[in-house]
Amino acid sequence: MENIVLPDLRIPFPSRVNPFEAQVARHTTSWAMRHGLITEGLAAARFAGESYARLVARLYPEASLPDLELAADLNSWFHVFDDQFELAEVGRDLELARRLADRAEGLLRGEPPGPAAGALLHGLADLGERMRIRAGDLWWDRFAGNLRTCFDAALWEVDNRASGKIPDPVAYVERKLEIAYVPPSFDLIELVEHFDVPAAIRASREYSMLLHEAGHVVVCTNDIIGLRRELVQGEFHNLAIVLWNATDCTLQEAVDQVEQTIYDRIEHFLAARDALEVRFDSLGIAEPVRLATRRCVTGLEDWMRGYLDWALETRRFTDPVLPGQTGSFHRELAD
Repeated sequence: MENIVLPDLRIPFPSRVNPFEAQVARHTTSWAMRHGLITEGLAAARFAGESYARLVARLYPEASLPDLELAADLNSWFHVFDDQFELAEVGRDLELARRLADRAEGLLRGEPPGPAAGALLHGLADLGERMRIRAGDLWWDRFAGNLRTCFDAALWEVDNRASGKIPDPVAYVERKLEIAYVPPSFDLIELVEHFDVPAAIRASREYSMLLHEAGHVVVCTNDIIGLRRELVQGEFHNLAIVLWNATDCTLQEAVDQVEQTIYDRIEHFLAARDALEVRFDSLGIAEPVRLATRRCVTGLEDWMRGYLDWALETRRFTDPVLPGQTGSFHRELAD
């Protein structure tokens, strides 16, 4: 393995933590065990070490306790589900992966889990029911649509692994937000804020850029902090590895490129944040709506800084789990 020095990343937004973290940690561990996503022993220890309550406490520092519990359960489910595609038997069998994605999509369409459904599908069904109580139809349709796109990206990853195909940088960047479940995660900002960004603002170039640039700051941060883990696992869906493979640069030079990309995208984000104020004027947006939208923009800032802080605290990237060492839920796909 090439000797590399990972940068000391700087994200210029305040570091904040929700005061309900401890209560949420107890809740989400109980929720995950009740649904069978984790069991006692090594799985429970790993779950505790990866600290998803700490993650959401940093991502949503002003959320209410019920909203933060929902966010923690969702992020726990995302990580367990994603590990199935990366580390378990599903991740080595495109047909199994496709069946799991199809079953999950069925739940998003309102279908029941079915008699063979196990932990993953029942967990998603529970989350869907709780989100539908809190959210309107427009929010749910957007969230479900974004999650379906993420399932497609997961299948793309499995296909790449099965064929040993390292994607080119352009294809990887186009898919990375969905690989990391960023769009549906960002949707949760509005859910915890109890506010839907108006369509005219959401469709604006400025707000679209805020979402896009913040998302790429998060995924590039993930690729830097998680690089050593993924090298050990033999995983190549990482921007530094993709750049290293596609160019004549060293791995260290690729890491440096990803670091600079983070700072470039933060600058783009800040420019779009300023430009959004001008867009408010051109759209004639009332002050209460401006204030609520700004809170959602602050939510993106919390995501960028909070994800970095959590990534440096969690054991998810320091205690790598090798392929085959994660419990598989593929038996729930039996007809």
